[in-house]
Amino acid sequence: MPLIYRSDHQNQIKEGVVYPVCIYFMDRAKYLCAYGSTPKGEINWYKYELDRIISKRLESLDWPNYRVPQLLQQKYHENNLPTPKTVNDMLKEAWGGDFYKETALMVLRFDRTFAQSYVQGISIDSTCTAIEYHRAATLIKQYTPNPEHRSALLQILQSRPTDDAYYQVYYRVTDYYPLRWLRALGSEVEILLPWDLRQKMAVEIQKTRNLYQ
Repeated sequence: MPLIYRSDHQNQIKEGVVYPVCIYFMDRAKYLCAYGSTPKGEINWYKYELDRIISKRLESLDWPNYRVPQLLQQKYHENNLPTPKTVNDMLKEAWGGDFYKETALMVLRFDRTFAQSYVQGISIDSTCTAIEYHRAATLIKQYTPNPEHRSALLQILQSRPTDDAYYQVYYRVTDYYPLRWLRALGSEVEILLPWDLRQKMAVEIQKTRNLYQ
């Protein structure tokens, strides 16, 4: 199906040919999940916000059509076209709506009192599980290859209460949804892993603080 899309990320009007798979509702918006030409010019998955699709009419193309990407034609001939179940399974693999993005492990710390009132019993994500304090240290050692960063994170962890609430969760790197959730909690949550995400949040918090000085 040819698609004309207004991409805010690219700040351009993009055209491509995609194989529509399903529509899902998330965060007050409806998205078309499709496989094919993405706004970045790749052949991959992408979720298109419906109100940014500016095609006046949707056209169906025959599979031999030269406009259909070769990789997509290959999936068709192999009888391996994606289905809504494919999307649902990928969504379950990590926290976030951008189901096609890279995943990474995150370790979070909550104040014990806050966690008892607002975190325990809620479903952040199917991959989110409570862990013991010593497990957080093990994960930091395992997933922080830079020795200086690893040492800094372990020192930070040692200064935190052992009876606070610690969680691990797999998330989609650069996905907007988990980051917005973390920003909303502010000082009630601390990112212990990964290092890069922790630093990113620290910079954002400092910029916000500067606005109010």
